[in-house]
Amino acid sequence: MRDSLRMALTLLIIGALCGGLLSVVNGITSPLIAERAMAEFQESMGRFFPAVAKVEVEEVNGEEFYSCYDGSGKFLGVVGQVKAAGYGGDIFYDLAVNDAGDIIGIRIGSHGETPGIGDVIEKEPFQSRLIGRNFADPISAGVDVDVSTGASVSTGGMINSVRRVMNVIGENFLGMEVEKAEIDMSKVADGTYTGTATGFKPDLTVEVTVSGGKITNIEIVSHGETAGISDKAFNEMPGQIIDAQNLEVDTVSGATMTSQGIINAVFNALK
Repeated sequence: MRDSLRMALTLLIIGALCGGLLSVVNGITSPLIAERAMAEFQESMGRFFPAVAKVEVEEVNGEEFYSCYDGSGKFLGVVGQVKAAGYGGDIFYDLAVNDAGDIIGIRIGSHGETPGIGDVIEKEPFQSRLIGRNFADPISAGVDVDVSTGASVSTGGMINSVRRVMNVIGENFLGMEVEKAEIDMSKVADGTYTGTATGFKPDLTVEVTVSGGKITNIEIVSHGETAGISDKAFNEMPGQIIDAQNLEVDTVSGATMTSQGIINAVFNALK
């Protein structure tokens, strides 16, 4: 009994010492890691805009956007420190857009995608599908921009995120008008409407029931989405739209393309 108590106390003391040591190490390394990340970001910003001499930062919806100016004060463009929903969690990346609304650069900061599969998002062949596209161009995963076979969640999440970020930059920094999926329910008669859009795959079809000037039911009629991955979007998105009574709702992490497909299909049904 005495030996067992002594062993338990020894393990407790060792655990406390290790916990304290880890806390001290974390306190030392965290600022260094953050400093290194900022240095890498600043280096990439200089590559995107070699003439940059002044930067102004603004936060929009929890993400930071850096407006870049040259020495004469001319606006060059914007670099967003943003994120996308990937297969292995959030993908943190920088998106550079010039003053004309063209994507001129992408840098992946960190991600948890599968090596050899999802890390295709770091490669030039994938990024070249996006670089050069303009704010006014359609950017839809699997329709306007091809996803990568075997890495559809990773690449699709990036493509959909780039479209979202382009809208933020266009609306907030470039003075461009963003077309939003808005429905004036006062102009929609009661009834059942059918709409189709592209999710991860084409032909995601919904039936939307309107009663008393409100959306009362959304049913997924047919689709070609991936079983298991899309299920969460099918379970959650209709309820979110009905609760909000509009289409400005969050997509489901891990099923971003299916979520956006449901939103677009409802919009097409009621527009």
